[in-house]
Amino acid sequence: MKQSISYIFLFISILCNSQALELKDKNLVRYYELINEAENKIVNNELLKANSLYKEAFREFKYPHAKDLHNSMRAALKTNDLEAAYAHYQTLKCLGKKFDDDFLINNFKNIENYKTILCQDKIDLNYKKSLDSLVNIDQHYRKLSRGNYQAYKDDLTKIDSIASVNLLKLIRKKGFPNEYNIGLEMKSWVYFHDFYLIIWHQLASNLYSPQRVNFSDEIMKALNKGKIRPDIAGFLLDLNNNTKNYSYFKISQFVANDGKIDCCYVSKDFLPENRTEVSLKKIREVNEKRKQIGLSSTEDEVRKSIFYLNNKDYVFSNNVIEGWNFNNSNDIEVFKKNLIKLDDTTH
Repeated sequence: MKQSISYIFLFISILCNSQALELKDKNLVRYYELINEAENKIVNNELLKANSLYKEAFREFKYPHAKDLHNSMRAALKTNDLEAAYAHYQTLKCLGKKFDDDFLINNFKNIENYKTILCQDKIDLNYKKSLDSLVNIDQHYRKLSRGNYQAYKDDLTKIDSIASVNLLKLIRKKGFPNEYNIGLEMKSWVYFHDFYLIIWHQLASNLYSPQRVNFSDEIMKALNKGKIRPDIAGFLLDLNNNTKNYSYFKISQFVANDGKIDCCYVSKDFLPENRTEVSLKKIREVNEKRKQIGLSSTEDEVRKSIFYLNNKDYVFSNNVIEGWNFNNSNDIEVFKKNLIKLDDTTH
C-alpha cells in the first residue's frame, strides 16, 4: 500500500511540474503571438504588416525584449516609419546597445523632427558587476582548459557550484536580471546575457560538473514576468532537465579536421512529405510545448533561421546553427544521411 501511495504522489508531482511550465500572463501570451506573427511577416517580406504588428505587440507589454525592439526598428526603417524607428533606436541606446558611429546620420537625416525620449530605466551597475564576477568564475578554468574539460574536472565542479549557488541567491534577492536592470551585453549580437552561461553549465547531462542547481523554477517565474525570452527559456529548460521539449528542427553545420566548414543542413522531415508517424507525433508534441511558453512552431523557427543566414539585419533566435565536429569524414557522411542540404531545398 505504501508503494502505491508513493507512486500516486510521484505522479502528482510530475503532473504539477509539467503544468507549471506554461506562460500564464494573458498580456504576454498575446505579446508573443503578435511577435511571432510579425517575424513571419518579415520572412515573407511583408514589412508594412510586420511594422503594424510590432506596434500592436508593444501596446500589450511595456518592456519589449531588445530582440523585438531591434527587429521592429529595422522593419520601421525599411518602411520609412522613421518616427517609430527613432523611438526604438533611443530605447536600445538607453539599454546600452552600441551602434556604428554613422548609424544615426545614415538613417535619420532630420533628428529634430522626431520626439526625444528620456531614459526611464536605471541600470543597476552593482548587480551587473556581481553577475560579471560570477561569469568570470564560471569561465576561468574553461578558458584554461582550451576544450580539455576532463583535465579540469575537479576545478569545474568546484567553480560551477560556487557560480550557480551564488547566482541563485542573487536572483532570489534582486529578481531575475534582464536588459532593463543590467543593460545589454556589448558583444552579443543575439542579445544573449553572459550570466545565462552559468545556467547553461547546470545542464542535467553534464559529464564534467554535476548539476548543483536546477534553474527551471526561476526561469519560469522570469518568463511569466517577461524577463526572459521564450526561445532562451526553452533552450535553458531543456538543458537543465535533459529534455528535448522545445526544439526539433535545427540547422546543422560540420567542421572537418582540416577546418573546412560544410553548411547548412536540416532534418529530412522538415519537408512534410518525408514525415513518418513517429516524427509527426514528436513534432506535434514539441510544437504544443513550444506554444505553452510563447514560442512559434519549430517549423517556423527554422524558416526564420534559414532567412537569417542571408539577412543579418534581423535577430530571431539565439539557436541559429548547431555545429558538429567529427574526426572522421566518413562519420560526417553517415550523419548526413538523415539530413538535406538547404541549398537543395525549397524553403
